[in-house]
Amino acid sequence: MAKAHCKCQEEECECPEWIFTFADLVMLMMGFFVVLWVLKPAPTGSNNNPEALDPEVLAKIRDAFNYVPDPKSKDPVDIYMLLKKLEKLDPRKNPGDGGKTKLEQHGIVGTDPDVQTVRIGKQYIVGGRLLFEVGKADLTSDTIKQLDQIAAVIRGHRKVVQVKGHTSLDDLPESASAQDRMNLSVRRAQAVADYLTAHGVEPEILRVQGCSTFEPIVQGVYTPDARLANRRVEVQASEILVNELQGTTTTPVTPVEPPASQPGP
Repeated sequence: MAKAHCKCQEEECECPEWIFTFADLVMLMMGFFVVLWVLKPAPTGSNNNPEALDPEVLAKIRDAFNYVPDPKSKDPVDIYMLLKKLEKLDPRKNPGDGGKTKLEQHGIVGTDPDVQTVRIGKQYIVGGRLLFEVGKADLTSDTIKQLDQIAAVIRGHRKVVQVKGHTSLDDLPESASAQDRMNLSVRRAQAVADYLTAHGVEPEILRVQGCSTFEPIVQGVYTPDARLANRRVEVQASEILVNELQGTTTTPVTPVEPPASQPGP
């Protein structure tokens, strides 16, 4: 059989280089128009348009191009992207999660930003901190309002309650002795305990303790207003019943009468 031969020369069968450049330009233009189409705002009433893409799909495409949604935009895709960002910032508000957080908890969540007291055992502070003026152990009007609430809570209970007094470094002059600072903290705690007992709290459940300046909340360089947090009394309730410490029953002691004297012979 005779072999078929190419009628054109070898150099005539090769494609010119400008064809590849033209093809690259066409691809770039197509990609550019795709980007413009994705980033354009969705038309009004797109929910009724069966050919419109899902906002979730458009959001993913825009996110791939690092698109930043406008908070003031009414575009449904922008609104969808903003809602998703909010869910990532606060996972406790995710729909359908029943209020459960996805964040791993590493400790007790409270109202104070910093840990103030660490105690061994099951104890909790009742009513927050009771604050005092500089160098004084007199109860202020705000402290009395708090004590009325505390008394209403612990009145009638039989659990041991610690009344702990504290002082600040600015309570007394630098020449004051350590005993003077301790005495001031004890007088503050005793003033609180006396008020509680005068308003129906049984005195046998209270334990008055002075801590002087050894347990400050604010330390180091701080303002005079911040020192107020150290001039305080804390009322701490425990899980220990008074009867567990004192005993529930007591054995009465019967006095022994001396034997009657025998008459002499």
